[in-house]
Amino acid sequence: MGQMRKLRAPHSGRLVAVLVPGSLLAALPHLSFGASGVLAVLQALLPLLALAALGLCVVLAFRRDFVPAAVLLALAAASLVPSMAPSIASAGRTTCVPARQLTVLSLNAGRGHADPASLAAVVGDTDPDVLVLVESSERLLTALAAELPDRAYAHRTGKVVTGGSVDTVILSKHPFQEQPPAVLQSNGALFDAPVAVIDHPRLGQLRVAGMHPAPPTHAPESWVSTLQLLEAWKGEQAGMPLVLAGDFNATPSHPQFRALAAGLADASPLMGPFPAGTWPADSVIPAFTGIDHVLVRGLAVLDAERFTVPGTDHHGIVAQMASCR
Repeated sequence: MGQMRKLRAPHSGRLVAVLVPGSLLAALPHLSFGASGVLAVLQALLPLLALAALGLCVVLAFRRDFVPAAVLLALAAASLVPSMAPSIASAGRTTCVPARQLTVLSLNAGRGHADPASLAAVVGDTDPDVLVLVESSERLLTALAAELPDRAYAHRTGKVVTGGSVDTVILSKHPFQEQPPAVLQSNGALFDAPVAVIDHPRLGQLRVAGMHPAPPTHAPESWVSTLQLLEAWKGEQAGMPLVLAGDFNATPSHPQFRALAAGLADASPLMGPFPAGTWPADSVIPAFTGIDHVLVRGLAVLDAERFTVPGTDHHGIVAQMASCR
């Protein structure tokens, strides 16, 4: 009997050793301590943390510690449920091929350093109706226009100021009316969020907003307040389809992002059952966190794909949506 207790003790000790960090991992995407940059970073790193937990599960299994391995595996899987929720919902992406279709391209242009020729090639291949370019510059926009057919995207929101209050631009093939920004720098946002009501020849009117909250690593208070302001603004928009596109500096692991995305379909690309990472795109480490999104309400998501252009550390997104009613 004494020998049996000696054999059980190490196993129970290892169970406690994995139960505490595993429980914290499972709770991580549900925690919100206000403006906490450290917490936001840990939530963004959740895919890597879950991968590390999976590696530990393998080690425990080889050591025949099956109970601690199973417990840790279950807790790691629970931590990924919020990230998988948009992917599970996207399983309902329609297979219809309607005539009334909308294609949106979204890219963080890396402070205007994205290669215009490469970006123009993607535009030529995907033929988007709307471009949302974050961290843009007038120099990039001029170079991009020179690479595209004359006046292909003649309609745009106002002048951008790289590193200033406005660095996001909406370009459209179709005429639109620019509306007041969804959030303003004067209200605590790092950047204004331009808004355009586009007169689409087949879909009718739809509202598009360019998103770029501050990174939580640099301005956590602004990051939280901007996402909350955008959530309130979203609730006030009615009467037409709504598209929010850009660099949200947030993932489904962040409760603030999930609140903003509630009621919207995430038209972001997938990698298996998970959202595809969009950052970093210029590193030996594969993109492991999806902070760029195309969120939509009032349209069905057909497909989404990720693309890469030199000069920026973000992958871009091309999303196809349609009215299938």
